[in-house]
Amino acid sequence: MAKTIRPILCPQCGSPAKTPLGPDRFRCDACQTEYYFDTDDVTVTVRHQYATPAPVVRPPLSWGQRVAIGLCALVGVGVVVWLVLLIAQPRQSGGAAMVVAKPIFYLTHYVYADAARQPVYVTLRTQAPRWGSDSLTLYADFFDPRIGRLRREQVLEPLGRHPDDHRYTWHTFPNGQTYLLGNEHLYRVDTRANQLADVTNTLLADYAPASSGVAELTIDPYKEALRVLTNDGKTLYYLPATGRVFADEEAFSQAAKAAQPPRYFSLEQPYEPGLNHQPYQLLRYRAGAPPLDLTNGRRFFEPRILYQAPDVLLIDGAPTAKPGSPRLVQRLDPATGRVLWSLPASCYDVQEAVRTPDGFALHYRTDSELDYVHGALLLADDGRVLHDFQRKRME
Repeated sequence: MAKTIRPILCPQCGSPAKTPLGPDRFRCDACQTEYYFDTDDVTVTVRHQYATPAPVVRPPLSWGQRVAIGLCALVGVGVVVWLVLLIAQPRQSGGAAMVVAKPIFYLTHYVYADAARQPVYVTLRTQAPRWGSDSLTLYADFFDPRIGRLRREQVLEPLGRHPDDHRYTWHTFPNGQTYLLGNEHLYRVDTRANQLADVTNTLLADYAPASSGVAELTIDPYKEALRVLTNDGKTLYYLPATGRVFADEEAFSQAAKAAQPPRYFSLEQPYEPGLNHQPYQLLRYRAGAPPLDLTNGRRFFEPRILYQAPDVLLIDGAPTAKPGSPRLVQRLDPATGRVLWSLPASCYDVQEAVRTPDGFALHYRTDSELDYVHGALLLADDGRVLHDFQRKRME
């Protein structure tokens, strides 16, 4: 039989270069494949073994490379957070612009009775696109604290300066008129429409001595009057109870004394030897009779009369002489001074109270220790809490 001579080629890569390893056993010099013959025929068994590559030793990162990697990672995290916040922002109906939350500053708040003697809780607030903005719009929000519903929102002129620079003073005069003095403006509360009317330049518009304009306004709570300094340096006095204006201080003092509301009760501080913190005594005044002592052996510390009428007396005070102790709101019997009811001691600071058809509305607030909470507490005549309308910072 004729035989055909064929070259021995690597069955893996086809290279003829090889190294003998033994009888009929070779290693390919090109791809390191080992192969051998099973028989004299054409069957070839292949065993391929790759050489293990040498490990790559990387040099340590330099300080500059580590800083660059850290900055890249920080930027990446910032982009991820920004995308999450962007997706989470609420959108207006119609899918147009995003509604960005704005910080809220509550500048002042107050409770008064409207034309129907129902309580109204009014707040002055600002909203700014960022903290510390110097040009802010002022909003007056009028709430019905019985149900927590916003009755009216009024936009006032921009403040023009940072709100921390402003001081606001509320006062309800004996004739029931409520005024707000702040931001160099005097506002009168319209208790029918529940809005603020700017009377800074119109209050004395018909009074000739005030024709030069108003330079400064102050509220005198002791004489229940408004003190006006004109641009030409004159001091005038306005009595809301009578609507009269005075240029003479003596004439004004006499008229203010005559227009004072009747005093039914008084808290006075007699001197007691040996006491560093002098308590008060409660006196009832009666026409044509000396004052009647209703203290009944109690010690009133830092007391205030919240509301008084011939048949109603509401007071606020501390139960002990300890500074900063919780306060008590109590209704006393106007004839005997006996406690009719008392609210639990509270860290809230009660500002004022108004009489309502259901009982009383108390305006309270806290300082930074309780995160500036404020609101109106509605009470029944018997002291039951009807509703607590509370506002918090940023609400």
